[in-house]
Amino acid sequence: MKYAVRFENDSLYFSASHFITFGNPEKVEALHGHNFRLRAEIAGPMNHRAYVVDFVIAFDALQRICKMLSHKVLLPRDHPYIKIVLIEDLVKVTMSPLSWSFPQGDTLTLPIKNTTTESLAEYIATVYRKSLENDSAFEYPSTQYSITIELEESPGMWAVFQS
Repeated sequence: MKYAVRFENDSLYFSASHFITFGNPEKVEALHGHNFRLRAEIAGPMNHRAYVVDFVIAFDALQRICKMLSHKVLLPRDHPYIKIVLIEDLVKVTMSPLSWSFPQGDTLTLPIKNTTTESLAEYIATVYRKSLENDSAFEYPSTQYSITIELEESPGMWAVFQS
């Protein structure tokens, strides 16, 4: 039997800028921002204390992830055509013929191919699972737990990723 805990709270949000590429040949949308809202669910076996995971540990991990992403320009490290280079304290981003420069402290380069909301949801789920493992939130092997991340980029527009 599996149980689940869900997290939805006004503090689970982050504001960030991004752009995505689409089409063939690759087209780039304008740099823009969103006030992303996050929901999470952890499903798995009930432990010997009669809960799936400690609410406090799981909620704190989500808040740390939101804080890490907040007020950053999110960049896709693994995009095949976007090049990201650090020169002194500036992050130079190019996708010919376009280029951008950002202060290093205002950017976050993520191990994803495109900064779509779907990819961001997958990234958050991966970081969340690692954080829960590091905090010993799971009593059983982490493979016995599924994590669902729902990420809203605009009112009513959600991406959902489950691992």
